[in-house]
Amino acid sequence: MQAKIAFISYPVTNLDRAVKFYQKVLGKEPLFHREDWAEFEMGGQRLALQKTSSSHAGAGAIVYFLAQPIEGFVFRLKELDTALLGNIEIHSYGKLARFQDPDGNILGLYEPGKKKSH
Repeated sequence: MQAKIAFISYPVTNLDRAVKFYQKVLGKEPLFHREDWAEFEMGGQRLALQKTSSSHAGAGAIVYFLAQPIEGFVFRLKELDTALLGNIEIHSYGKLARFQDPDGNILGLYEPGKKKSH
């Protein structure tokens, strides 16, 4: 199983304000801007902004690793005696889970959602 970074996320309390800020800083429009999530493409990598509670804002970036299926990676973390921070979250765009390294840095797992056929 090879690790691959899916995206890097920053928690923000006001998503609209954050999107406007990053549009000006980066000089580009977001790939998309939903109610609780926005992403910018940056040279083949994605920078995500995730609307969250004020207790998480300013905590710094979270690197999300591509995890397909996410449950396999969660099982691997349990074998390492590493617990998830909360539960696996299921969103329209996929599944997310967060955990901490031995120094308390928060890392994430991401399993993309299934593509809908038209």
